[in-house]
Amino acid sequence: MNVLVIAMLLSAGVSGMVASHKGRRPGFWLGLGLVAGPIAVAVLLCLPSRSARVTSAPNIQPRSIVDEINGLEEMRQRGIISDDEFRQGKLQVLSWPISSPIPPALSAQQVWADGRRTWASYQSATRSALTDLAGRHNFALRWRDDVPLELAATYPVQPGLALEFSLGLEKSSVHCWGDGWALDPINLHRPETGLPSDLTDALDSLIGGSGRVVTRTAFGASSAFWVAVQVRTNGRWCTVQRRFRFPAIPIWRRCELTNTDNRSLSKSQ
Repeated sequence: MNVLVIAMLLSAGVSGMVASHKGRRPGFWLGLGLVAGPIAVAVLLCLPSRSARVTSAPNIQPRSIVDEINGLEEMRQRGIISDDEFRQGKLQVLSWPISSPIPPALSAQQVWADGRRTWASYQSATRSALTDLAGRHNFALRWRDDVPLELAATYPVQPGLALEFSLGLEKSSVHCWGDGWALDPINLHRPETGLPSDLTDALDSLIGGSGRVVTRTAFGASSAFWVAVQVRTNGRWCTVQRRFRFPAIPIWRRCELTNTDNRSLSKSQ
C-alpha cells in the first residue's frame, strides 16, 4: 500500500513539473497524474509545448582579438568612442575566450549599423528609464551599490506601492527581481531602449493594480523556481515575462503578489 501511495505521489509531481514546463495547467495535470499515474505522464509528454520557441544557431565567425582591439583603437582615434569606452571595450574583448559563442562585440560594422558602442553606452538611457518609472507614479527609488550590476535601483514599499521590486542593468541585459523571485535577464537590442516596453507596461500594470506576479516555490526553498509577470487583458491573465527552473522537490506552493495599495493609479488620472 505504501508503495502504491508513493508511486501516485511521484506520478503527480512529475505531471505537475512537465505541465509547468510545457505551459499547461499544472493543477489539472497534477490531479490527473495522481489518478492515472504513468499514463497521464506519457500523454503529457506527447503533447506539444505551448511556450516552445524554435531558435536557430547563429552563424558565428571565428574571433580575432587583435582585429577587435585594433578596431576599437581606430574608433577611438576617429572620435566614435571615448577613452573610457575604449578601455571598457578592451577589457570586454579580453574577458571572452577565443572559443566563446558570443559574436565579436564591437566591430566597426556594428557601430556604424546600430550605434552600439560598449556596455557603458546602455547606462544613460536605462538610468533615465528607471527614474521615469518612479516619476510617473510619484515613487521614491533607492540606487544600490551592494549588488554586482552596473546599475541597480530598488522601489521600496511606500504609499502607493505595497510590494518591493528592483531593476538592474548588466551588460545590456535588464534584471527584475523581488523578495523570493527573479525574472530571467531581458536583452536590450539598442542602447537607447532604456527598458523593454513589455516589461515597462507590465510594471505599470502591476503598480496600477491590473497586473500580478505569480510564483511557485518548492517546499523548503527560499526562492521561486517558476515566476510569471501577468497582465489582465480581455478578462484573462496573459503572461508577459516568465522564468522557469526545475524544482528540487516536486511539492510546491503557489503565491500571487499584487499591489494592494495602488493609489498611484488615481494620481495619474
